[in-house]
Amino acid sequence: MEADAYADEVGPSAGRPLNLRQIEVFRAIMMAGSISGAGRMLHVSQPAVSRVLALTESRLGYRLFERVKSRLSPTAEARRLYAEVEQVYGGIERVNDLAASLGQSGAGMLKIVASASFGQRLIPMALDRFRGRNADARVDYRSVTFDELAAYFLSGKADIGISMQPPDHPNLTSVRLARVPVICVMPKNHPLASHQVVHPEDFASAAWIGYPQDTPLGHALKPFFGAGPRCAAAVEVHSPVTACSFVQQGLGPALVDAWCVTPDQAAHMVLRPILPEASVEIWATHSNLSAPPLLARRFLAAVKKTLEAAALPTQADVA
Repeated sequence: MEADAYADEVGPSAGRPLNLRQIEVFRAIMMAGSISGAGRMLHVSQPAVSRVLALTESRLGYRLFERVKSRLSPTAEARRLYAEVEQVYGGIERVNDLAASLGQSGAGMLKIVASASFGQRLIPMALDRFRGRNADARVDYRSVTFDELAAYFLSGKADIGISMQPPDHPNLTSVRLARVPVICVMPKNHPLASHQVVHPEDFASAAWIGYPQDTPLGHALKPFFGAGPRCAAAVEVHSPVTACSFVQQGLGPALVDAWCVTPDQAAHMVLRPILPEASVEIWATHSNLSAPPLLARRFLAAVKKTLEAAALPTQADVA
């Protein structure tokens, strides 16, 4: 039997817990891809890294890396272990962020998640207002789908969320902020551009851009289409932001919420009201396991003021 075959057999030391140094060295090797690279990351010698790795594999009773032509190739066990280690290090980073922010008044990290539609105008406008009073605050903004929203709060990756629908979870609290009209946007040369108002029957033959029924816009358009559109959408997307981009490429008209249309986009498209009217709601969400942090409360106030002050195209004035 080869001298290093111990790593493929469960020895008397297998199953003993790893210490933090061994976990740190394992992570460095995974990230650097080599013993020498890990040594440079940790500012220690290559033999020191090799010794820790050998002890780690001895404790575990199985190999973490295969030695192939002087290079290391992680085993399946190493890849699974690395995924868990990265979660631990993510938690450490969050602890460090919190420790730093607690010592700074009005500073720290604000973690925002929002539907892509609101990331076009509402979130940037609210952030501009928010940073006027919180210049030292840092912001981690992520555009997420509705299905992903709850997971970000439950994993500690979000302080405040802005979406079209409130997530249904007992540990989350949501409040409705506003109702926004749905409008029709289309290429400037589209036949529907001659209509002052767009009706459901206008989609009976034209190729148009729609949404799956289980998306927020899909739900919002049920009152408009009633039993359903007479002609299925030629292209289905999951975000009104994507729909606007497709409209600009001439792929047809789309029904979107007014907040997702930027002034630059409006200059290159035709906007029309729809009848029967349809609308989407804007909801703010936070965890109810603890009070929202100060920065989250300040940002929510900025969102409310932005909604009150904003001039959006409405059903009455789009045409």
